[in-house]
Amino acid sequence: MKRNRPSGSQQRKIKKAKEKSAEAMSGSILKYVAPSTSTAVGESAEDIQSVESRGEMPEVSSQEASYGKAQELEKIILSSSGESDVDEGDASRSLHQQDSDDDDDDEEEEETVRLSVYSDVAAWPVPVPDVLRVDLIKRGSEPFQNRDGPFSPDERQGEKAKGKSRQLTTAWFYKALPNGEKILRMWMVYSPSKQSLFCFCCRLFAVDDKVTGTSSFVTGFQLWWKLNPKVSLGLERE
Repeated sequence: MKRNRPSGSQQRKIKKAKEKSAEAMSGSILKYVAPSTSTAVGESAEDIQSVESRGEMPEVSSQEASYGKAQELEKIILSSSGESDVDEGDASRSLHQQDSDDDDDDEEEEETVRLSVYSDVAAWPVPVPDVLRVDLIKRGSEPFQNRDGPFSPDERQGEKAKGKSRQLTTAWFYKALPNGEKILRMWMVYSPSKQSLFCFCCRLFAVDDKVTGTSSFVTGFQLWWKLNPKVSLGLERE
């Protein structure tokens, strides 16, 4: 059976119609796939002003919002870190200063104790440690005698007391010999803090100064009205 083909004129018309249809289809598709930037660029000034006049703000993408929050958080962290560094620095300096002050106080206290031990027999611990004892023996008793005073008077109590007060004098530190010569009692030492006399050797080798019956020259003697330079102290012979 013979097929009927359109003439050349009809074929050209059909082709032209297809091209127009294709162009129409292409335009409609582009409307749906156009990039968003084209829309932003194509926005008119009137549209922007209209949005601003209504107090509406354009929506920000979640990515931009997250970035903005990250920047704010970073500022807060940096600010907080800076303040923390300053606070920690101040705290460190304060602690260092306190430690330094404490060290100075400890050194002053140690120096005070050291000076008292080497100037006042009553400051010696009982018993005296071996190392300190050796050092004190090397120094001798003279630095601890304090024989030039001053000496405080001791008030006497009771109606039968002869004289209201007695006190130690420099004469007590010397022993008078039969020929009139005077020699220094090297064993006798005076404590300014306790205002009492001590025996240098007795105190140096004392084991306990609180036991009943312990010599008063270990614990400290100050009964001046019961003793004078002409009476034996029990530690020497006339």
